[in-house]
Order: sequence, then C-alpha cells, then structure tokens
Amino acid sequence: MYKVLDKYTIENEILPHLSVAKRGFKTKSCLIEIVNNILYKLKTGIQWYMLPVKSLFSDRVLSYKTVFWHFRK
Repeated sequence: MYKVLDKYTIENEILPHLSVAKRGFKTKSCLIEIVNNILYKLKTGIQWYMLPVKSLFSDRVLSYKTVFWHFRK
C-alpha cells in the first residue's frame, strides 16, 4: 500500500483543520485514506484517473472521482 504520511500524522495534524458535516451528507469513506490519496496525487503529479485507488484504500475501493470531489470541496 502506498503511503505519503502515516495515519497518526494525518489524524492529528491535518484532520482537525478540515470541515466536518454537521448535517446532510456524511462521507462513507475514511477521511484519512482520502487525504492520503490527495497527498499521493500532489506528490507524484499523476492524473486523477490514474490514481491507484485499489492499492491506496484498505477496506473499500472507491473511484478516483470521490477523491477528486473531496479535493474540490
């Protein structure tokens, strides 16, 4: 599995600065894995559709479109 930052660093340094849904849509995927995907994309410079989501996500395989949606948000 590809990792840019470890889970502890993302959870304690990045996630407190992200907005959390108070009502409406709540994400079904783990935000730590989404942040890891975004950082991987920024580090490598690959296209969104070329993200290796099968190897980046642990329990669920999501589309690159989901990662891009969270990036735009």
